[in-house]
Amino acid sequence: MSNEITKYPPGPSYKMPGKLIRQFLNDPIKTLSTISQKYGDISYFKLGSKHHVYLINNPDYIEKVLIYDHRNFKKGPRLQAAKALLGEGLVTSEGDYHNRQRRTIQPIFHPKRIMEYGKIMTDHAIRFRGKWKNGETIDIAQEMMELTLGIICKSVLNYDVESEAELVGKWLTTTRNYSKRLQNPIGHVLDKIPILPAPKKAHKAKQDLDSLVYGLISDRRQHSPHQQGSDNQGYDDLLSKLMEAQDPNLTGPAPSNSGAGGASQASSNGKMSDKQVRDEVMTIFIAGHETTSNALTWTFYLLSQNPDVEKKLHDEIDSVLGTDGGKGDDDVGKVPTTEDIPKLQYTEKVLRESMRLYPPVWTMGRYVENDYQVGEYTIPTGSSIIMCQYVMHHDPRYYDEPERFNPDRWTAEFKTQLPRFSYFPFGGGIRGCIGEPFAWMEGTLIIATIAQKWTMRLAPNQRIKLDPAITLRPKNGMKMKMIQRKG
Repeated sequence: MSNEITKYPPGPSYKMPGKLIRQFLNDPIKTLSTISQKYGDISYFKLGSKHHVYLINNPDYIEKVLIYDHRNFKKGPRLQAAKALLGEGLVTSEGDYHNRQRRTIQPIFHPKRIMEYGKIMTDHAIRFRGKWKNGETIDIAQEMMELTLGIICKSVLNYDVESEAELVGKWLTTTRNYSKRLQNPIGHVLDKIPILPAPKKAHKAKQDLDSLVYGLISDRRQHSPHQQGSDNQGYDDLLSKLMEAQDPNLTGPAPSNSGAGGASQASSNGKMSDKQVRDEVMTIFIAGHETTSNALTWTFYLLSQNPDVEKKLHDEIDSVLGTDGGKGDDDVGKVPTTEDIPKLQYTEKVLRESMRLYPPVWTMGRYVENDYQVGEYTIPTGSSIIMCQYVMHHDPRYYDEPERFNPDRWTAEFKTQLPRFSYFPFGGGIRGCIGEPFAWMEGTLIIATIAQKWTMRLAPNQRIKLDPAITLRPKNGMKMKMIQRKG
């Protein structure tokens, strides 16, 4: 900027250094909510002596940042360290390379194409609902974590992870937490606080995951229908589709900082190298595993606290799927399929409202590449912008009784009048979640399959506390008493 004095938006200021940082680390959601409520659509504060942060809580401003002016923002200098673990997947890559990769991968996630994974989702959900016992207490957060991990592994890699779910889950959690720690808008602060896995542990987890993924890539190469003399297994998982995905412009090397660890770094025929495929597989794991798990956990928690909503959900499921004599298990009706999804309208509203109250990705950050105008303020180069889904989703300007779990609010008329970025659980724009159709389908089918057979009630003497870490988790899990509905 020029030497003129910067005009800052209103915001908190503290004479005691570090007070705001401590508040932010102790309860970031409460801190951001309080700042937004007190100071409005754009506010300013410092985290440390040099880290300038602008909190934006206006749908139009957020739309400009994520859609119209996205080229002016990046994920920040700590991204290079995260790339050492995640590589050049869609979450971490930037610029033209990111655009080419997204263009190549996008068709794989077309809603019509991912419909074939519906049976994988319901098969896994049926296995899980079949092992629970009437009256027992389970940690539904852990169960949903293992369920969604199994679905991701089978869909992406055609790999049954059930016997190794706990181990692979730990690898993913360790890698994801350390990577996100470095990408966080206040990553340089968090990096000095020993509350997350150490680099050595993260790199070991990455090596273990790499060994798994590269081994499966090698297997696909050997059984490719284009490999002379190969015994093609007819794989139809996302890994195989990633390996076959082609962009005429996707030739030459990936960016030089993509790191080592695979076969060739580039492909000359428009297809992805093994390294590029590995990076995208890892991205799908990390972006699509814990997020869906948390969305489902919070959904079942909300249903347990709102029996009127739960009854309406059960009535719809029973109406669409039947109650006995179907082709499902335990005489609970037929197994839901992707063809039933358009009929499960209230089920979709339940999931949508759950992700409003407890968005799995609860905040997003961007670094400003060039001075940027927001309203009457200029945000200087090098500053950070925070956009908080949790704060926006609880804004009374857009949601009557914002703390109330009310799926019925999601009428067609309400959705039409709602500003675009007053609800954005999957982000938006060029960096929006490419797996959003997959997540909606998975969430709807799992809710229907489990609620078809089970009612859950929160175990007594349990304090539910938010853990706004990488994703929005319940801090101490979610223990539920299982009550069988039928059969």
